[in-house]
Amino acid sequence: MTGETFEPLGVGLGKLLRENKFSVPNHQRDYSWKEEHVRQLFADIFDASQRGDPYYFVGLMVFLHGQSGELIVLDGQQRLATAIIFLSAVRNWLRQYSEKQEDASRIQDWFIGSSELGERTPRPRIVMNAANNLAFSDYVAQAVPISDITTALTKLRRNDRSRRLLECAVYCHSIVADKVATFDNPDAAANSLFEIVNYIRDCATVVTLFVQSEDLAFTIFETLNDRGLELSPLDLVKNFLFSRVSNDAAMLRDMEDRWTQMMSTLANVRADNFLKAFWTSRHGRIRTGHLFQTFKRQYGDIGRVNALSSEMLEASEQYAALDSADDPVWAPYSVGARNTVRSLSVAGSQQAHPVMLAALAKMEAAEVERLLRLLEVVIVRYLLVIGGNTGRFETTCAIVARKIYAGEVNTATEILQELRELYPGDDDFQRSFEIKQERSPQKAQYLLRMLEREARRREFGAAAEELQPGAVSLEHILPKNPGSEWDAVVNADATLEDDCTYRIGNQCLLTERMNRQAGRRYFPQKLEFYHASTLRITSQLAQYSEWNRSTIDARQKILATLAVQAWRFQ
Repeated sequence: MTGETFEPLGVGLGKLLRENKFSVPNHQRDYSWKEEHVRQLFADIFDASQRGDPYYFVGLMVFLHGQSGELIVLDGQQRLATAIIFLSAVRNWLRQYSEKQEDASRIQDWFIGSSELGERTPRPRIVMNAANNLAFSDYVAQAVPISDITTALTKLRRNDRSRRLLECAVYCHSIVADKVATFDNPDAAANSLFEIVNYIRDCATVVTLFVQSEDLAFTIFETLNDRGLELSPLDLVKNFLFSRVSNDAAMLRDMEDRWTQMMSTLANVRADNFLKAFWTSRHGRIRTGHLFQTFKRQYGDIGRVNALSSEMLEASEQYAALDSADDPVWAPYSVGARNTVRSLSVAGSQQAHPVMLAALAKMEAAEVERLLRLLEVVIVRYLLVIGGNTGRFETTCAIVARKIYAGEVNTATEILQELRELYPGDDDFQRSFEIKQERSPQKAQYLLRMLEREARRREFGAAAEELQPGAVSLEHILPKNPGSEWDAVVNADATLEDDCTYRIGNQCLLTERMNRQAGRRYFPQKLEFYHASTLRITSQLAQYSEWNRSTIDARQKILATLAVQAWRFQ
């Protein structure tokens, strides 16, 4: 927003940084801005500076005065941290030129962090929460090469809580690189950066609001959120819970510790999805937009709030394990149960997560194992193969989850009755499987693995050897991009590729080595690899002399008969 029509009563963002030190409470959310948010902020600032606008309104920031003179950031950490990260990228670019070292040092001391006498490591202007502070100190406050930041980023887990922060650092370096690339010499490029830094210092204006307590701040946040402030339901619930215990220092400290543990536990999953799954597992279906207000009504008194934070911490550990069969949560369960967890993760079990959470909280281990198998069968039959309505499945799962948590149903057999309408009969399932296509390699491989297991069970009984994870890869018999040797088959059936490439009957499992050797060869040339395979449903391909629509149909009918037994709950 430009300053063409009003003069905001605020302070320049850079001036705010220069004159203060900041601290982000540990219970505040992590740095979470995506590239699109960073791009928009600096595109707007660059444009406003280019036009000569006297102001660019960054927005409102809410602070609490800390006991050591720092400003505790209650709202605004994303913008403050992003500005510092950008300024650190400017500093790093300047440091490559000996004549610009003094300017780089000024940016460092004014906006990023400075060292006291006798200290070598700079103290950042802003202390981030516990999850982000080390990365911020190592890769933003300290001047390190962009290559170091990039290397650190590649080593982070996909959902590491500092990933967004390092991604922002890499992106800000690219913004600076793109800007200076338009100039012929370093002096002109540096002057363009100085203009931006000065604009951020004096004209990128922040309106500051100082509150007496976090309780008041949380009330403000709720009002602002009604008017478009982008806080997730999890953020709002957190703010509400902390506001309820803000006058009890010991309780607040305990809740802060539990919340920090919970967010660390949820680092590898989508944390915002946890809240809805948690509520649904206890109380039944709810719309995301109603979560916060419903939480407020349900957990109004302090006693319930404190107990809730402990319950959420335990549930977060279980939720993080729902798609991770190697998680310690599953240690008391059998190998078969852990394999089912893997299968559920591939087949797509998100709508069933509330059921799984409720079961882990309320059901005996043996019944949990049977329930996991039931969910796998229903998901494959109803959703993956027949293509049933996901909304209906989600609604039913919400009802079942509430009944499990309330103790109204206690066994997998009872839950089967609740899910009966979502359990397709054998005939319907078999007919749907006969024409099933699957474009997801992970799901196709899962289906074929289970069919192979059933084929081995039929041949060897209980002594059948399990197919080991990672031992095979997916092969399309009619290749996705067939070579000229397939011309006769493809030309004889104009829609063969569109209709049959992703049919389950056209896919098989091979070892990696065999798959590479088979490649896009014509079917008769692949027969030696199929014949040599130890996999039952792959070696059976050697009985066919040609490969076309008819043979694909015939093979898939055979696989469909296996599927009826492979996905049956008994």
